[in-house]
Amino acid sequence: MSTLAKRLLALVTDQLRLDLDSPPTSSDELLARLRALGLQGIDCCVLTRNRSVMISFRRGVLRLHRGYLGAPPEIHRAIVAFVRGRTRSARRDAQRLILEYPIPVHQMRPRREHTHRPGPSDIPVIEELARAHEHYNTMLFGGRLSRIAIHISGRMRNRLGQYSAPCTSGRPAEITISRRHIRRHGWEEALHTLLHEMVHQWQAENGMPIDHGRDFRRKAREVGVEPTARRVLTLEEIRKQA
Repeated sequence: MSTLAKRLLALVTDQLRLDLDSPPTSSDELLARLRALGLQGIDCCVLTRNRSVMISFRRGVLRLHRGYLGAPPEIHRAIVAFVRGRTRSARRDAQRLILEYPIPVHQMRPRREHTHRPGPSDIPVIEELARAHEHYNTMLFGGRLSRIAIHISGRMRNRLGQYSAPCTSGRPAEITISRRHIRRHGWEEALHTLLHEMVHQWQAENGMPIDHGRDFRRKAREVGVEPTARRVLTLEEIRKQA
């Protein structure tokens, strides 16, 4: 951020300290509001319409659903507490307040219908993944993770799997595994991907940001997962690249 931008942001912050009743109307105003409430370590705020991840932060960038622009002060304070929280309990309490705030449906990105409609061959695979989730939860997470919907996606091309956090519109958390990944790389790799996404589930359910940071890497090593985002290369692909 340039010196001029910092000065302008400081001026907005000073003004907001005098009047916290008027809701912010832009990402810069929201960032200034949050800084006036004690936010630190964030250089940029990006507003989204994501249905799955309502708030996340990494490397000085806060990504936040635009529905929180007009939220009351206690929600903005919860956002600050979520970013600055020093304990899991504090982050979890802040996360609960944030997710309980109702985002108007018209502010949500339109949802693609039938993204996860399973084919006949997907159902036994999904059932087996659900049993694997239950087994890993018991053996590696002390049974503390919630039961979660598991889907197979035929649309994933560049990702092996994905964890989607619960949404304020009522959509529950879910784990999605790429059908292409299962077919091309095999069952053992698919289970490894499931376990990788379960570590993200563990992050979300303990009030942590969903990322591949220090907490993720520590937990991933603990449960035997490669602690980085990865792409599997088959022998055929390696030969093509040679």
